Formats: sequence, C-alpha cells, structure tokens
Amino acid sequence: MTRMSGWAWRRAWVGGALFVLMNAAGACSEQDKARWDELFRPSGRSLFGERSGDTETWTIECNEYLGERHRETAETAANALRRAPNLRGDQVRVEHGASGSRVYYGEYALKHDKASDELRVVLNDAIKRDLEFIRQLSLDGQYIFFQARPIAKPGEKIGPPEWSLERARGTYTLHVGVTYATPTLRDYQEAAIEWVKDLRSRGYEAYYYHDPEKPQTSICVGSFGDDAFVTEPDGRMAYSKAVKDLQLQEEFRYNLENGHITHRITADPATGKRERIPNWSFLVEIPQPGKAKALRDRKPTSVIPEFE
Repeated sequence: MTRMSGWAWRRAWVGGALFVLMNAAGACSEQDKARWDELFRPSGRSLFGERSGDTETWTIECNEYLGERHRETAETAANALRRAPNLRGDQVRVEHGASGSRVYYGEYALKHDKASDELRVVLNDAIKRDLEFIRQLSLDGQYIFFQARPIAKPGEKIGPPEWSLERARGTYTLHVGVTYATPTLRDYQEAAIEWVKDLRSRGYEAYYYHDPEKPQTSICVGSFGDDAFVTEPDGRMAYSKAVKDLQLQEEFRYNLENGHITHRITADPATGKRERIPNWSFLVEIPQPGKAKALRDRKPTSVIPEFE
C-alpha cells in the first residue's frame, strides 16, 4: 500500500462554529487519494474535498461519569435533566459503558457552511440555546452540566461480529488506525469496516473496535500473547521480534487517522530540542467479550531503533 504523507484533521471553535481543518504536513499524491477514495467508496463520498451532504446530526454531551457508581450517578443526573423546564424529557438519553456513563440531550441537524473554503459545521440557534441553558442548570448548588459540549451524534454500532476485536484471541493487538466523523466522513464506522475488509482480503488478521466512550472506531492487526513484550539488556521493556516484524511492514508502521499519518511534537529532555515525529502504531490490550472499554496504549518504555 502506498504510504500516506502527513495529513491530519484539526478541530477548533471559532465564533460559535466548529471548524474541521485538514492540515498538510507533506505532499499527498493523486494515487494516494484515489487509493483511499476507492477504499471508502461504499459511503458514497470521496474522502478528499467532497462534503457529506448538506447537514449532519449532532447532539449535546451533557456530562460523563466515571467510577464505581457511574451508572447511578448518570441516571440521577439524567432524571434531573428530564425535570428541567424548557427541555423535552424524551430527548434525554443515557449510554452506559463498562467504565463510565454519558448523558446526552437532543438531536440537531447542523448545516455545513459551503461558502467557506474550510470544512465547517455551524451551530444553529436551537443547539446554542439548549447548550447554554443546560450549562447553567444546577443540582444541590452544583453546576453538574457546566462542561456540556456539542458533538456529532454517535452512530449505531455496525460490522460483521466475527471481525470485532472482542472475538480476537490473545492478549494484545497492534493498533494501526482510527476513523472518526468529519464533515467529509460521517460514516466513520462504515469506513473502518471497509478498511478491515480490505486488509482481510489480502490475508491479514484485521479487526475493528467501536470505542464505547468516543465516536470513533479503531483498526487493529494481529494478536499476541503475554510474550509481546521483552526485557532489553538495560532493563527497559520493548516489543518482541514478532510484534516488530509486523510493525515494520510499511502500512502498519503508523497509527493512521482517517487514513492519514499524523505527527506530534516532542522535546529532548537533555537538550530541550523540539522534534516533529509521526505517531507510530502501538499495542493495545484485546478487550474481553461483553466488557467493552476504551483501548489503552501499551507502548514500551524504550524507543524502537528501526523507526528513529
């Protein structure tokens, strides 16, 4: 597969509108674009430059609750929201996960600003009014929804069950990519399924995983046991040869975001010099069936010399 040059999606609030900008960190060839357009074609949209219709559905994430009593706390907050004036009780919903719960309110059809050269979703008067009202609500003197925010409404979980990461055997898998909603890629789950389908058609053990806490889907390859980590002579942990052999394959080196390489800025602790390096692929624990949780990065403490 042709390697993508660093493109990344960046979100920013400007004047009540949500901008989703695609930043170029290197040249992206027409061949690269065609490759990913073909991969995501079942969604009926080009991944590059085409908007996904005139509107998309958003909601208000009122709050997230963690801890042992997250279910009880979320239900209490949701009931308080249902009793609030100026809101519709039937528009309040709660989603429970293994480690946390979220309370949502409403559905809003937001338009894309086609007059702008940038990809922009504009908040309409209804969602801005409800968002401001919800943030000002208090329970026993506490503003429990002060951090409420508008987000793209998470879609229904889709995909062949046998391709779900929860069906994989082993302890760890290599996280090679993630898809999430943007104005040009609303069906991010479908895009992830097509990505996995493409990998499996070429003989790779590939899986998808719909994050239970965020509107995004992970793409993973391979499965490894507890021997996926080894101890180096200096005592630091590193990936085993089997993991590195997979990770060194060109299309599995990076943790791609919507098919693009992204970068991060790090500083050398000794010299303070800032460096721009790509986000490499990394191991995550395979979740147990029926115990959905967000995938956690299990990077070794040592760097991978072949990548530096």
